Amino acid sequence: MTAPLTVYVDFKSPYAYLAIEPTRQMAKELGIEIDWRPFVLDIPSYLGSARLDSAGKVVKQQRSDNQWSKVKYAYFDCRRYANLRGITLRGTEKIWDTNLAAIGMLWAKQQGDGVLQRYMDGIYTPFWRRELDVESRSVIGAVLGEAGAMLDGFDAFVDGEGAAQNRDLQLRAFDSGIFGVPTFEVAGERFFGREHLPRIRWLLQGCDGPAPDIAFDILPGSQVTPSDSRLLEVGICRADPESLLALAPIVALQDFHGIDLRWSELPARQQRDVDLKDLSRGGRHRRFRVENRERDWLRYGVDAPEQVSEKIDAQLAAAGIRLEAERPMTEWQGMASMSGYVGSPMFRLGEESFVGRQHLPLISARLTAAIQ
Repeated sequence: MTAPLTVYVDFKSPYAYLAIEPTRQMAKELGIEIDWRPFVLDIPSYLGSARLDSAGKVVKQQRSDNQWSKVKYAYFDCRRYANLRGITLRGTEKIWDTNLAAIGMLWAKQQGDGVLQRYMDGIYTPFWRRELDVESRSVIGAVLGEAGAMLDGFDAFVDGEGAAQNRDLQLRAFDSGIFGVPTFEVAGERFFGREHLPRIRWLLQGCDGPAPDIAFDILPGSQVTPSDSRLLEVGICRADPESLLALAPIVALQDFHGIDLRWSELPARQQRDVDLKDLSRGGRHRRFRVENRERDWLRYGVDAPEQVSEKIDAQLAAAGIRLEAERPMTEWQGMASMSGYVGSPMFRLGEESFVGRQHLPLISARLTAAIQ
């Protein structure tokens, strides 16, 4: 029987790591099975490469300032959500080759979901503490053994059938348009990122009621630090569909909490043209990412991106909101260590910076915690 939900993950992705538990909880609540599959990221093809020493100092790198900005913000973003759940998440010292760990995942999967889940935990938790070498066959074998997997034949599997299965899976997944993790496939649709879990749950429940927006939901038991500010600074780009989609949720947040908002305009982010003739992995990755972004705009309510500015202006006018002039990016970056423009909308609550409306649940939780 085919599982109703397929999830692609990579052990070297902190975003995939953070998606594991909320996905499991959703599946348990809905009583469904998940088809977990490994997808090995080729990070240098789209984000360059770098190697750090044990103190976190860059000793070798091939990255632009913009790529570094994205990487730094990604780790900052993931750590704040890891901290909510008491998860240790230390930046890796290099870009690991996780093909061996992926083959181990295929081996564990053959032996039942219990073995697979224990194996995934046995890799993810120590790896993100910098305590596990995912490129060591003996280490992967030890994790499999601790997960309850039979080990007879594993070495032959790694060298033969397992390597072939993994290679075929990676090629087919990428050729189908999968470029990152976590990626979810459900009801004939594909979603990239755990922020889509509310919509995925809605689909699995038969599309009952209004379709939910993207959100990084806060798991029960999370330790939310209260905000010491009642002023939410909001930056939107009048040319970005993401900002258009964020307007109504932001106003709803203000109404619910009775907070002050300070609205500013962000500059239009320079978009790199997609070269349809570039058939390299990096070129195809960029094309897949653009296609995914456009698909998300449509599914969440933007059917005419060329009319975004007009629609934003109309909504701002209707709500009596006036945008202040552009502010220097340094005023937005705060604790996020961004050296460039990552995206929109942008938020600052106290000294904490956020990029994207998926963070509104955490912003709301910090405001709620402050008055309890």
